[in-house]
Amino acid sequence: MNKPKTLRVRAHAKINLYLNVVGKREDDYHNLETVFHSIGLHDEVILRERTKAGITIQCDHPDVPQDARNLAYRAAQSLSDIVGGFRGLEIQIHKRIPVAAGLAGGSANAAAVLYGVNELYALGLSESVLMEIGAQLGADIPFCLHGGAAFGTGIGDILTPLPALSDVPLVLINPGIAISTADIFKNLDITLTKEKKESIIIKTCIEKGDLVGIGKNLYNLLEVPVFSKHPELAVLKTQLSTQAGCFGALMSGSGATLFAVMENITEAQRCESFFKNNVSFCTTTVTYPAGVRIQ
Repeated sequence: MNKPKTLRVRAHAKINLYLNVVGKREDDYHNLETVFHSIGLHDEVILRERTKAGITIQCDHPDVPQDARNLAYRAAQSLSDIVGGFRGLEIQIHKRIPVAAGLAGGSANAAAVLYGVNELYALGLSESVLMEIGAQLGADIPFCLHGGAAFGTGIGDILTPLPALSDVPLVLINPGIAISTADIFKNLDITLTKEKKESIIIKTCIEKGDLVGIGKNLYNLLEVPVFSKHPELAVLKTQLSTQAGCFGALMSGSGATLFAVMENITEAQRCESFFKNNVSFCTTTVTYPAGVRIQ
């Protein structure tokens, strides 16, 4: 009897270097302009054949559902439905990405399942097909499959590739505040007064690899409603942005994770040591050229 196959996939988090909300859609979603970038921080997703039919899922984080509510489970089920079923599947998720933190951890896990199951069972589906499946499950999943850097429009699912930044040091901090993305968008007033920056500026800076320019042009419209509810995040961002070697700081997605673009790894590690004992999550990482990768 053949030993069940096992595949380990790294599911990389993302940050938003730019995020603007440009309008509300008839389906109650919002049209966005955003610049995504993958980062080194990642979860590990282990996919294993089961002799029994069906899908099981386990995770070592207590706040992650271990049933059909989990995006990774739903990704596997969607693939099974599309290809007419496959052998049983066991999914194990080892979390390193904070949960509900604006870093697309759940979407990254789902992307890893789509990518990994396609490989494990030799389904032969193209990346574009996997991205279409992912878009039906969550707006960030197509980018998490694509990885690297990209400009996103629509609900964030229409992607134009950008050159990935090579190993740029980043510091991530999260004070442990739970923020509901759905609530932020539900109550969003897109006429909020915040000096808007045009996406073309930061896209040009990325193409040139201009870290100083990137730092000056980081932008996230969602900081306005989030910081109004959680002013301590605004204070934390100011502290982060004034650290030595910081080119700029921003909230990723709908928060509550803040990140800083740093001059070098030494300054990044010094910055991490300054914050790590005062917040629930703090780490140094780098920009990364892929969203999912088989180990």
